[in-house]
Amino acid sequence: MSRTCDVCGKHPVHGNKVSKSYNHTRRQWKPNLLKIKTEIEGQTMTLKICTQCLRAGWITKKINVTPANAGAPKAE
Repeated sequence: MSRTCDVCGKHPVHGNKVSKSYNHTRRQWKPNLLKIKTEIEGQTMTLKICTQCLRAGWITKKINVTPANAGAPKAE
């Protein structure tokens, strides 16, 4: 499973965790990825995008909203 954003290409970054006594331990920072269902060129697709791309508005979620009173008769 790829841990890469489909929009911006953000991926895990490696580095050192440094303790108070200055001991170095290898660690990994992973991007905050979400599986988002969206519509691109008329096709519904599921993409893995980071939360920063979602907040920036690069991708809009595809949401099927049905009204709460969908089955009720219309009032006249």
